[in-house]
Amino acid sequence: TLDDFVFFTGMKDSIFFASNSQTQLQDALDTKTVPNESWKKALSVIKNNELTTTVSAPRFQFPEGPTVALASHQSLDLALTPNGAIASGVALVTDSVPKLLSVFQDQIPQQNDLERIIPKSAFSAVSFTLSDASKFMEHLSEFTSAPVPNAPLELLSGANELGEIHLSSGSAVALKSIDQSATQEALASALTEAGEFREVILYDYSEHQLFKKTLHPFIQSDSLTTMFQLDEFFVFAENNDVAENMISAYKSNGCLDKDATFDNSSSHVSNASSMLVYGMNNKTAAVIQQLENISGATSDSRDTQTQYPLALLQYSFDRDFAHVHFVCLEVGEKTSLAKGGVSELFSKTLENDLLTSPQFFSNHRTGKQNVVVQDITNTMYLLSNTGKTLWTKTVDGAIIGKVHEVDLLRNGKKQMTFVTKNKWYVIDRNGKDVTGFPVKFRDHITQPLQVFDYDNNRKYRFPIVQGREILLYDSKGKVVSGFTFRKAKSNIVLPAEHIRMGNKDYILIAEENGTLNILNRTGKVRVPVSEKFEFSENTIEREGSDFVVITSNNVKKSISANGKVTSTPLEVSNNYHFVTKGNTKVTLDDNLLRINGKLAELPFGIYTAPKIFKENRKTYITVTETQENKVYVFDNSSAMLPNFPIYGSGSAHIGTSSSNTWLVVAAGSNGIAMYQID
Repeated sequence: TLDDFVFFTGMKDSIFFASNSQTQLQDALDTKTVPNESWKKALSVIKNNELTTTVSAPRFQFPEGPTVALASHQSLDLALTPNGAIASGVALVTDSVPKLLSVFQDQIPQQNDLERIIPKSAFSAVSFTLSDASKFMEHLSEFTSAPVPNAPLELLSGANELGEIHLSSGSAVALKSIDQSATQEALASALTEAGEFREVILYDYSEHQLFKKTLHPFIQSDSLTTMFQLDEFFVFAENNDVAENMISAYKSNGCLDKDATFDNSSSHVSNASSMLVYGMNNKTAAVIQQLENISGATSDSRDTQTQYPLALLQYSFDRDFAHVHFVCLEVGEKTSLAKGGVSELFSKTLENDLLTSPQFFSNHRTGKQNVVVQDITNTMYLLSNTGKTLWTKTVDGAIIGKVHEVDLLRNGKKQMTFVTKNKWYVIDRNGKDVTGFPVKFRDHITQPLQVFDYDNNRKYRFPIVQGREILLYDSKGKVVSGFTFRKAKSNIVLPAEHIRMGNKDYILIAEENGTLNILNRTGKVRVPVSEKFEFSENTIEREGSDFVVITSNNVKKSISANGKVTSTPLEVSNNYHFVTKGNTKVTLDDNLLRINGKLAELPFGIYTAPKIFKENRKTYITVTETQENKVYVFDNSSAMLPNFPIYGSGSAHIGTSSSNTWLVVAAGSNGIAMYQID
């Protein structure tokens, strides 16, 4: 007796027996129980690992579905490793009564690709493959004792994989087509175009119950209302939330195939199979329980959501049996260090199109990042890091340039500041105008607002440019009288710049007539420059101890601290960008991105100007391809971050807290997406 459990033991020919039945133990010791041929065959295939098991008449339970007869017998070798469990063996189909695996007779196992569209946030999924739709339906009819349906053959004949995916928002059925034209033709009469999400067309689907009626028990969903296509996958979702979740994950590399845990686990299963079960997140325990049901093994499946985030159970049919593979690995240090990647935190759609690119604004109370953006009605939105609208505020025009983050009171509480055509705004985190603001201007403001913080002590200076005039303001909205440069000889064509070298400050003002004014804090000439320049849209940058101007005819002009100009013709395209920050230099020539001289060749396309972000001692470089709507992020060694590019349709902005890094970007004309970078 052990812990109130009574069992019986015996020994024969050096073999130790234990049983909860004295009668069965005596029969085994007396050799009165003789295995039949199926038992013998099942026993013959095990490899005598430290734990083996043979079960008669194993049953299989579908995720969110019924329990059915799986096979006649199943034998498994179970290997317990320091970081999980791996099992392999066979399931025999020898009875005359059809079993679930007998449906795959006359089928050649096909490659499983469902993980390419399963969001990492999904709970579970089942993939099954077929090479002959007619034979598959015939054997399925024998298993279910139902007539062979005619309706799906035309649809299934162009497919080699189907699957069902379960998410918190509902379920979806996916069909992988090997003849997309034929599949589209078979579906045409049941589809009506209903809208678009992230450049994917959504259709209303009228045959809500078709898949369950014809493919039960493999398919459980009977209310499929929305169809969309992701490459060769035709996906049928229960609602638009499921569709949008799956599209977002697919567009942002947030699917299972991009997960390091899946990458580690998939090496223990075959690329092709008849049926593959995925257990994820809080449904991992269900697949572990499934293994226990069909193997007789027992395990402690507590805390599987965090320790064991993924379990895979696979069957590959071969004549009258199926190969079985199971894997469930713990997330170890190696996996977590190698994981990397990016995950979407929220996606939000506004009523009106965006006017500005979304960017981050620090929340000093939470330590996290909020998102600020303006739409075409000149309404500003401040969103939480979960996408909740915290406030809206209508300003008098379009924001020129970007929104800057400042701390006017020097107490850690942040404000946002920006200019429109006729006003300079300073707004607190609650959406209220700071006392004394906005400052109104009679003449139009013609360049984006800049913020100068000479000594990093938050004693800010704000240059306001109006045509040829430039006025420097302090944090109270008053003109700084000590700045003597008030008017240029021609219109100012670039935002005023502040660059610090050593212990000296340089203010750079570029004019339409080609003059470059390099001034000190008081507005007097610090570096006399006699040469005229044909300024381009590239801002003036610092490179080493030089100032750099990229001219409109692609000549690099390097200006030393004493005003000497060195010219270097550039053999580049008209779509050339040059930007620096600290010791990081980035150039983009069409699709050739160079970071500190190291080349990262991008696909051909039209790209936004690169941006450099230095956050938490790390450097990030972002560019967005505007035709395919793909956001790329690189580190300062020119290596692209794992699982990029992701979906985005404009310039991306990166922000951090003490422990997290986030990216926000426009998602279509009126959408916003926020991601976490691991």
